[in-house]
Amino acid sequence: MEAAKARFQAGRELLQQQQGGITAEVMMDILRNKESGICMDSGGFRTTASMVSILPQDPTQPCIHFLTATPDPSRSVFKPFIFGAGTAQAPQVLSPTFGAQDPIRTVPRFQTQVDRRHTLYCEHQKALGLMDREQNQGQQLRQKQRDLEQEGLEAARGLLAGEWAPPPQELGGLFQAFVERESQAYA
Repeated sequence: MEAAKARFQAGRELLQQQQGGITAEVMMDILRNKESGICMDSGGFRTTASMVSILPQDPTQPCIHFLTATPDPSRSVFKPFIFGAGTAQAPQVLSPTFGAQDPIRTVPRFQTQVDRRHTLYCEHQKALGLMDREQNQGQQLRQKQRDLEQEGLEAARGLLAGEWAPPPQELGGLFQAFVERESQAYA
């Protein structure tokens, strides 16, 4: 419980340092902050995924959510997601299902374990291993992640500024498109 209180206090301090200048990028940086304990990847706990939302005051503008769908936001891509008419599921981030053989459905329950990691999660874990083992390749991959994330932020800015007005299907498929590009970066 003390660790949770310390994380809360650290988050509050990081937000206060940015008072009046909080942007999606600032929030992403805060969620990536390991020194404060907000981004956890050790001690038996791991940040499983992170989300930052842009919630415009103008009700005619869409809310834009940036999701990692992967652990360790310090080494993940925040990808744009917009709820709407054309929103499609991204199969790469759906956890596998096991039907009637799922340990949650069999009696006695939870006697076996299954791997519920989705495809992007598995690809990301391999990429993290590469980042740890191969410094040059790891830096190149990290740069690809940052470039992709920057594209998502620019798309959000363009959408909110009225500079980009895609049809609903394209808007609904935005997250899927970014997931696919992230997967390609890890291939």
